[in-house]
Amino acid sequence: MKQAGHQSTVLNIDTRAPVSKEYIKISGAADLLKELIRHVFNDWFLHVHTNGHNRKSWLIALICGVAAQFGPGATLTLHSGVAPEYLRGGPEWRRTMVRLACVLYERIVCVNQEIAMALMSLGVPALQLEITPAYLPVKPSEASIPEDIESWMRLHSPVLSAALFFRPEYGFELLVRAVSILRRRYSGVGCLVMGDDENRAEAEAFIARQGVRNTMFLAGDVDHEVCLTLMSRCSVFVRPTFRDGDSISVREAMSLGIPVVASKVGTRPEGTLLFDAGDMDGLIAQIEKALV
Repeated sequence: MKQAGHQSTVLNIDTRAPVSKEYIKISGAADLLKELIRHVFNDWFLHVHTNGHNRKSWLIALICGVAAQFGPGATLTLHSGVAPEYLRGGPEWRRTMVRLACVLYERIVCVNQEIAMALMSLGVPALQLEITPAYLPVKPSEASIPEDIESWMRLHSPVLSAALFFRPEYGFELLVRAVSILRRRYSGVGCLVMGDDENRAEAEAFIARQGVRNTMFLAGDVDHEVCLTLMSRCSVFVRPTFRDGDSISVREAMSLGIPVVASKVGTRPEGTLLFDAGDMDGLIAQIEKALV
């Protein structure tokens, strides 16, 4: 939007986010309400990005949607591959809250067909919905890589990369087990994992139990430009998720010309090397195919 000449700002509601010039850091519900009021009364259009797979997500959508009624309007974008299951299940009050929130938005952007179908099953009009990947093509980046990561990468080849959270649906344990097997065939293999540090201690303990402490590198939540640079330096990008929407990181890796191996869930762009979610042999076979 800035490149197109539009005035734009971001309200970052992640309370763990560091202070940055790139966004306005929100410290809590009261702070969010204050910033929403300030912006909508100054004629700012709201574009709310949220996962859509838990109560907090829809409460935020509801609050922002109500605030938008005092301004020029709002769009809602839903990202999560877990959202369809959440939307179709649960008690009636949940579905009622979703319907109420959706009424407040002029347009609802779904990153895949499954989310749109789930919303329509709740009575949201199809004309209100748009299916669009939440993605813009990226250019190769040459950001400076932290020295500890650079030193580790020099010692490993081939290097796999992944961007994920240490939660069950992201398939981290499957990836670690696959790497432990690949190490027997590729003695120098390494796997660089980027993403939030939530549950990092448990992740490190699992890596140690699998005997791949030196093979795996948990880089944490790196800057986006650094993330793109690291992707471009690796041999294969892996997305081992059990559930997914339309992964931005998969599309970014492919736009950088890096082979992508991903589970057969959610939406995957043409050219992705697919395996059935949870299939260890399939994951390893596709990684080896990408390395040829």
